[in-house]
Amino acid sequence: MRLAADGADVSHVVRLVLALTAAVEGPQRVDVAHTGAHVLRLMQSPTGVVYVSPGGFIAGEVGTTIITPELVAIEHGWFATDRSGLRLLSAFEIWAASMGCKGIKMSTGPTHAAAARILERRGYRPAELAWYR
Repeated sequence: MRLAADGADVSHVVRLVLALTAAVEGPQRVDVAHTGAHVLRLMQSPTGVVYVSPGGFIAGEVGTTIITPELVAIEHGWFATDRSGLRLLSAFEIWAASMGCKGIKMSTGPTHAAAARILERRGYRPAELAWYR
């Protein structure tokens, strides 16, 4: 499985984002053009990353929070239909460490207990709840 995405993978990742939002019943409508541009920006940014598998992806970037200037890897999307989710997450964690991140901020859908269990087993803990209107 090739992990590092390139420009040829943008439409693949956009399709996976559409599947992700359907699976989690997300409140936002996917703007395909915006999503494609955002994915490409992450691929080209020295502080961004996108990893792909035939049926999955993880994307994110390095940032900070309002609380501390320490670097944090912020996940923008993580989804897999081909059992590659753990491999993608592991690659993201390795990348985050290589970027000097002191933490990793992941998100899950409100009804996806399986993803929450995976993260909990890997040492993640709930830190906040996102609300959308």
